[in-house]
Amino acid sequence: MKKWIVLVAMVAVLAGCGSGGAKETSESEKNTESASTTEVSASKPETSSSEKKIEMKDVDFQVEGTNYKMKILDNWGVLEDEEFSFSADNENTIEKIMVSGMKRTDVDDFVALKSAMKEEMKFDDEVRIKEETIKEETYQSPYYAGECYSFIGTADGANAEFRFYFLETETEYVILNFMGRPSFFSKNDDLITEMVNSFVAR
Repeated sequence: MKKWIVLVAMVAVLAGCGSGGAKETSESEKNTESASTTEVSASKPETSSSEKKIEMKDVDFQVEGTNYKMKILDNWGVLEDEEFSFSADNENTIEKIMVSGMKRTDVDDFVALKSAMKEEMKFDDEVRIKEETIKEETYQSPYYAGECYSFIGTADGANAEFRFYFLETETEYVILNFMGRPSFFSKNDDLITEMVNSFVAR
């Protein structure tokens, strides 16, 4: 499963190869959490008519020197990971978010870059993608246009879902990558959408 995490960082390498050495910068000291939290309702439960309350919190970080903020689940801890601009996870499960990006000026063709990344995933020898689960959809947040690419993969007999939100901001191409159990996504789809929609430069 760890190899899939490394695959996201590949986007920075691809950008460097195509643009004369662009590098993704990561400043762990910027990965600070805001003290404020908000409460939101979970998406429709499958087995209960009552709504489970899940807390969210604000986080601030940088992507290629630009300040961004977004909301993540309150029970996710911020990680110090040099491979990404920002990452956080639930240490008790496999649910995780990883954020990476590159300056728009460092990429000649973002469409080609996304295609290369998607093709590379298909040839991984540790995780087998269930081709019938692949989805590619345009995505529009309140702030940015982009694309959502998702699939379910199998490793060691276990399933995991991966969602890549490719967003075009004013100054960067940013990838928000969520991974977790398929049941987590099906039960919390509204929360995932809220997290993605809260991502904005500040």
